[in-house]
Amino acid sequence: MESPWKPFLRENMLDPYPMYKELRENDPIHQSRTGEWVITRYEDAKAILKDDRFIVGNRAEWLSKAATQHMDKWESFAVIIDALRSFLVFKNPPDHALLRKFIMQAWNSREVDQIINENIEKLFSTIDPSHFDVVSQLATPLPAMTMARIFGLPTSDYQYLEDLSHKMIQSLDLYLTFRQIKKMEDATKAFIAYFEKHAAIKLAKPDDGLLSRLIQLNKESKTIHHHELIANCFFLFISGEETTAGLIELGLYHLITNNKLNPGIQDTANTAIEEILRYDSPLQIVVRIASEDVELGKQKIVAGSAVTICLGAANRDPEKFQQPDELLLSRTPNHHLSFGSGVHRCLGDWLAKKEFELLLNYLGRYDSFKIAKEPVWKENMNMRSFQSFAISCE
Repeated sequence: MESPWKPFLRENMLDPYPMYKELRENDPIHQSRTGEWVITRYEDAKAILKDDRFIVGNRAEWLSKAATQHMDKWESFAVIIDALRSFLVFKNPPDHALLRKFIMQAWNSREVDQIINENIEKLFSTIDPSHFDVVSQLATPLPAMTMARIFGLPTSDYQYLEDLSHKMIQSLDLYLTFRQIKKMEDATKAFIAYFEKHAAIKLAKPDDGLLSRLIQLNKESKTIHHHELIANCFFLFISGEETTAGLIELGLYHLITNNKLNPGIQDTANTAIEEILRYDSPLQIVVRIASEDVELGKQKIVAGSAVTICLGAANRDPEKFQQPDELLLSRTPNHHLSFGSGVHRCLGDWLAKKEFELLLNYLGRYDSFKIAKEPVWKENMNMRSFQSFAISCE
């Protein structure tokens, strides 16, 4: 029997929900032809995310294996492999808890609203509201500008850092070509050089930016190695940018398409944002590894098996959400899994939602919105977003 799990089929990348539905209804704990387990029910997905027997995959080890397929070229990837080993998202307890606590001590939300609002005003000062591309002129630059200011970096550098981020985000993809890995390696070296340079500046002249606070905190506590600190600085920059950009793009698209973007949305923005995240999550898939044999439903998942958790499928499980395929902005409660669950729940979820909330507040000055040109989707199963998407505001 042919497997319904076809993540690399173009039509499934553009719209994975029919595939999710088929799996959820007929084989919710599905073993694919490659041996991985594919999870599509809400309760199964949440249980795995909160179960410490399922650990995050060692992405560095996976990349090492992938790179060895490229003959003698693998040695050139030592830098990126070392960086990936340091990323918070690829850490397991107890190392994960230690690093997360360290970051949270330094990362606070002071003045974030002001930073975001100033960035929105700055972007719209260069935008013609009668016709502009949401991706290149708004969704992509806004989180990059915001993260640069949160870190205390020169705001003029945001485009350079944004370009590096787009190359590095591919580390979350399941399969990569040699060319993609090489681009990631080059971006990793550039990120390290950039943050090393600015870390030295902050060490000599501290300020209230996140980079400076992390440097000073680690100087006092000696919690983590310096190279690990630098790696997680650019990991935070990447994760803070990509998820937010996806939320802005998908959120505006679905609100306009469903004729729900109106001045009154500001009053219920928080509830509406949670529903947008449930309805079409930017992050669609996360992977875990069984650290021991686990019984799930009627299936035995043996130690070492990869488990692909389809967050987008879980978020549309009719056993959890009534009318799951409808965008109901007043839906409550709304315990979606778009930012994960358990110890690895996304660290910057509050920032992504805050940026979109303040953007909706700004857009309240316009009365009507239209899609000026149908969006072009990125063909990526892990992250749902657009290559381009033009709108008009009046």
